[in-house]
Amino acid sequence: MKLIFGILFATFSQAFAVDRPIIGILSQEVSSSLNEFGITGTYIASSYVKWVEAAGARAVPIIVNSDQDFTQMFQYLNGLLIPGGAVSLSDSPYSRVGSYFLEQAMIANDQDEHFPIWGTCLGFELLAFLTNNEVRNLASCEANDIALPLNPTENFTNSRVLKEASSEMLEVLATEKVTSNFHHWCLTMENFTKYEMDSFWNVISTNEDINGMEFISMFEAKDYPIYGVQFHPEKNNYEWAPKLESIPHSRNAVKVSNYFADFFVEEARKSTHTFPSREIEEEYLIYNWNPAYTGQEAINYGFQTIYVFPDP
Repeated sequence: MKLIFGILFATFSQAFAVDRPIIGILSQEVSSSLNEFGITGTYIASSYVKWVEAAGARAVPIIVNSDQDFTQMFQYLNGLLIPGGAVSLSDSPYSRVGSYFLEQAMIANDQDEHFPIWGTCLGFELLAFLTNNEVRNLASCEANDIALPLNPTENFTNSRVLKEASSEMLEVLATEKVTSNFHHWCLTMENFTKYEMDSFWNVISTNEDINGMEFISMFEAKDYPIYGVQFHPEKNNYEWAPKLESIPHSRNAVKVSNYFADFFVEEARKSTHTFPSREIEEEYLIYNWNPAYTGQEAINYGFQTIYVFPDP
């Protein structure tokens, strides 16, 4: 009976995969600033989970230092979100697992098996690093805790990520400070050209840091459903730390956040990957974990709540 139910569930899930996307989200090592509060292991900021949920998807944590079978996980999931953070791009479980999923996604997409990837901030930087043969290509910059409008490139209006944006949305993105930046490393146009990254990426927008250094703020792969933004769309809706002064919470900033979430989840709806049974699906969903309240005054962390996964 259990086998029959599993077969029926898999058939049902396959038929309705476009309406039941499940996104994997990479965890990363907990900041040392949280260790004094007894918080260790790896984590995912809840804002990323809420961001995909608001667009009609569910989330599964990809716990990078666990015994999860990432080969199976790739087949179960409809897309991957690589979140921002502060870990090594070249030598961390976050980077190694991210590299594996990127490789598998490119293989799958080459075989007409749609699997999208979205990288935010450090995720953007990891995608830039991995697609440059793991050669370092970032420059030190000062773009921390600032909100900016985007500077459009010639690819802005004809990009896939913005093709369904209204003229009003495009105007907001180009004129209002609705993108939240928290990074000290930038991919410059000079390095983009130097490393011939235009063979893989189209640059959609740029920005300047506080010293006038131009950096790439959004790109998309030419031949794959792979997207990266140096800014944090999820923060507009879900992060409220008083010490982070620049996060925009205006009506238009929230619309921008929702637009990007809607786009990425719609990409995930094109994937026919599915869990083999309801039992296995429920085993992995984020609902099995409870978030910790880290934005309270006593801790004063930059994220309001985070999901913590203790070291094995």
